[in-house]
Amino acid sequence: MAAFLRKGDAGRKGDAGRDAAAARARRYRQGLAPVLALLAAEAGSTPEGIAASLTRRGVRKPRGGRVWTPPDVRRLLSRLAAETGS
Repeated sequence: MAAFLRKGDAGRKGDAGRDAAAARARRYRQGLAPVLALLAAEAGSTPEGIAASLTRRGVRKPRGGRVWTPPDVRRLLSRLAAETGS
């Protein structure tokens, strides 16, 4: 099997899995965007307020966690902003 791999191909072996995971994460963030906008309007736009509201409402984190922290919200908002270009 190794004979079929060209030099430098070994690094591309897991690209499909990484690409799929990145696509799932992007869909998750985009699906959560309207909820975040609503919570920001209700709880104030602080990461602390949004994290508390997400936890209280039982919104699961991407990997299944239940407790949101302000750094989680900051990362989420930062990535959403980068995706939307704003």
